[in-house]
Amino acid sequence: MAQLYRGELSRSDTWRTRLDTTTNWALTTTAAVISFGFASPDSSHVTFLVGIWMVVSFLLIEARRYRYYDLWNRRVRLLEDGWWAPMLRREPVDPDALRELAVEMSRPQIQLSLSSAIATRLNRAYGPILMVLLVTWFFKVYSHPRPPDSLEEFLDRAHVAWIPGVVVMGTLIVITLAAAYLFLASLFIRAPLGELRTRPRGRRAALWESFYRPYAIHHRRRTRRPPVAPPGPPAPRPPSPPLFEP
Repeated sequence: MAQLYRGELSRSDTWRTRLDTTTNWALTTTAAVISFGFASPDSSHVTFLVGIWMVVSFLLIEARRYRYYDLWNRRVRLLEDGWWAPMLRREPVDPDALRELAVEMSRPQIQLSLSSAIATRLNRAYGPILMVLLVTWFFKVYSHPRPPDSLEEFLDRAHVAWIPGVVVMGTLIVITLAAAYLFLASLFIRAPLGELRTRPRGRRAALWESFYRPYAIHHRRRTRRPPVAPPGPPAPRPPSPPLFEP
């Protein structure tokens, strides 16, 4: 069990490191886009749109990696919760946790849905990055070379090649609303098994949370069985009555 725990912990740590890699890519891209976009007044606002597209692509890549990280992290938590914690408390191991771990090892299946993974990564890293890029794009279009006199002039500046500014603005509004919804939903969904959240795990989810489907497959909450007391000495049997009375 020690070797199994060490191997699963190493696999979980490897996927956790891959999450940091894509986050560093997003931060580097954001810094480069802002530096190049405001380097001169003649620079185009298309640079910020390319940066937003790249950050969204990194978000989708990291969400996929986060789903695999959740798979291996669940095994680590099942080992800790079902084996190591009862041993430290000098209690019997949890058979439900070990049975669930055996099912996970025999038939591996990703438990975390893609929407929940995107919402979690938006909450942790990508929400502020996208907000900075959207605000800088708006500031670039609005202030260079001078503030517009009307909304039509602002939309005319927002065009990209043959794509009109209304389409570009509508696409950014849709991205903003979708990101805001996923960011707010991440504050109320049930946390993955290995994540640290301040909300108690035993709280029941609201009705509207059931439509969000934070997990692809829902499991019943495991109930911890009380420790079984060791058997004591057998009670003395009463003497049997005689077969024949005098």
